[in-house]
This record gives sequence, structure tokens and C-alpha cells, in this order.
Amino acid sequence: MGYIAGIGGANMDIHGRSDRQLIMRDSNPGSLHTSLGGVCRNICENLARLGEDVRLITVVGDDVQGRGILEGCTKAGIDMRAARVLPGERSSSYISIMDGDGDMLLAMSDMHIIKQLNPQIIDESRDLLCGADLVVCDGNLSAKTIERLSQVCDRPLYLDPVSTAWARELRPYIGCFDTIKPNRMELEILSDCPVDTPENVEMACDIVRGRGVRRVFVSLGKDGMFYKGPEGAIWGASRAFDGMVNATGAGDASLAGIIYATRRGYSAEDTLAFGMGAGMVAISSSDTISREMSPAAIENMVKEYIK
Repeated sequence: MGYIAGIGGANMDIHGRSDRQLIMRDSNPGSLHTSLGGVCRNICENLARLGEDVRLITVVGDDVQGRGILEGCTKAGIDMRAARVLPGERSSSYISIMDGDGDMLLAMSDMHIIKQLNPQIIDESRDLLCGADLVVCDGNLSAKTIERLSQVCDRPLYLDPVSTAWARELRPYIGCFDTIKPNRMELEILSDCPVDTPENVEMACDIVRGRGVRRVFVSLGKDGMFYKGPEGAIWGASRAFDGMVNATGAGDASLAGIIYATRRGYSAEDTLAFGMGAGMVAISSSDTISREMSPAAIENMVKEYIK
């Protein structure tokens, strides 16, 4: 089995969780910790922890955070030889504030450096991209970079749209992707269709598939996940799960699980369940990436919680 190429953001994350109900515009007692982040980087680390050969194309600044990102990614098993260090630039950073239940209330990102992941880097990385079994990217890439990626790379492209703002930018190019994993709000933007009912969720997936996407996995939060692809429609649901510690990174883990299962020939139903199980492993950890992430840990979650 060959390698997976990733192209997208790599951040230094700061997470804050309140000890009690948050009081806005005030200092709240809680816990703070740092970890590596960035959607594409997170997907790649999850894949590396699942035993995949992963190579990440990203940019970092020549600063403390950038050196920490490179060292941490390499230690986690990600091949970082294609990463660029850009003097004079600030490395990407992200801060999230969670309530006492672990749900994210507010977040802010400084990802200006991602603009340097431009079409020129796509051209320079052609051999790496075209030699991969598949390429996974995040919606932080500019529309021009996505367009160039689709022109240069003949491998299946996987996408996590990241946010509604980025989904809006990428909507004209969505047909370039083989597989996408939006959440409900991102799907609404990509399809220009309301997703307020199960019927509309499926209709929105049909619209996106009509533009060229082969498979759509929709994160529905506590309602599970929905799949629409060549095999038809599948709704994935889970039993009540009270082990959530940190909701950040669940979607990134889910897409990694979907990629892992796809590469091993899982059925669409089992792929959906494996993706959901990976997300549950992720939210059981205080870190963005669970140190317990493994095929066995995911299978245990699937057996215990996925209906």
C-alpha cells in the first residue's frame, strides 16, 4: 500500500475549558493547554497513528511555534520533508474556548501564512502529489490553489471544508473532489439548499454529487453521520455517549477513519461506522489528537456505541 499526501494547515492550538458556566466579558477560571492542530495536519496525524504512511505539504514560520510544529509532527509519524519554513512569517495558531461540558463556544485562528500555500507550491510538489494513493486537503487552501491542485493532481482528492466561510470560497470547485466531509452548515453552503430536515440533508448531498463529488459524509454532531454515495443513502447513529472531554478534532479524526476504512475495502456502512468511531475516540481525549487513536480503539467504540 502506498502513501497518502496531505496539503493544508498546521497550527499550534491553545485550548481553554471553563470550570463552570462561562461569564462573557469576564475572566473565567478554567484549564489551558497547548497542542498541535490544523485540520489537514490533524487528519494526517490521525492517519499516522492508524499506521498509514503520510506526507504533509504545509508552511510554517521560522519561529518557536513553527519549530514546535515540525518537531511534533515528525515525532507523531508524519513525513514533514515537503513542509516549507518561511522566514518573516508567523506560524499558524488557533485558540478555542470551551464550556464546562467540553463544547466549543468560541474560537479564533491566525492562519494568514496559509496564503503562502499557493499554486506555485502545487507545481513544485507535483511528483509527491501524483505519486500518492490519494490526497487529502482542508478548506483553508485558496480557491486558486484548489483549482491548480485539481489540474495537476490525478489522484482522488478528499476534502474537509473546515468552515462555512471557506466552504463558500470552494463551492465553485467542489466537483474536483472524490470525497468530502462537511458538517450540516457547510453542506448547506456547498449545495445552496436548506438542511433543516433529513430529506433536505439527502437532497443537499444529491446536489453536491450532481456537481461531481462521488461520496459525501455529513457530520451531524450528536445526531451521528449521514452518507450518500454510489451505494445509496446510509444514516449512522450512536448510542448515548457520555465520555466527551474535548469536541475539537472530532471531524478531523472522522475523515481519517473514513480514509483508513476506504483503503481497506470496507463497505460503505462499515466505513461510515468506522469514521464515527474515530470521532468518538478523538472526543474522549483532552488533546486535539487522542494518544489512544488506533484501529483497535476505533473498533471498540464501534462495537460499543454505533447502532
